[in-house]
Amino acid sequence: MFQLRLFLPFLFTAVILPGTLAAQYSSGDAGQYVILSAQYGTERNHVDVTGRLKELARQDRNFRMGNDSFGVDPDPGHVKTLRIYARGPNGSERMFEYREGSVVDGSQFRGWGSGEWGDGNWSGHWEGRDHDDHK
Repeated sequence: MFQLRLFLPFLFTAVILPGTLAAQYSSGDAGQYVILSAQYGTERNHVDVTGRLKELARQDRNFRMGNDSFGVDPDPGHVKTLRIYARGPNGSERMFEYREGSVVDGSQFRGWGSGEWGDGNWSGHWEGRDHDDHK
């Protein structure tokens, strides 16, 4: 009986725990930032593409983005930008920009492949959140 008490914790530590940790940290959804919203276009004309970005993320970690990716050309004749607004681990918000034709790599975004993000908590605009630099 004494040997069994020693063996069970060893079994857990040596076999089960490493597998659990490996699954957790090898997941493609373990990035630092949580996406709040995604906008595509120019400052003058842009559209919310959060839903479409979720669909793309579920299919592939990396993709080359452009009008065909999002099914829309919000400002014909002008180079577009994908802006992903995200919240970091410390609660601060950050904007990621991808120029039309560039490759989007979702590895830095938590929940990327599962689409567990973009739930409408973004209240900013194309330029980012409203703020007053004079306060």
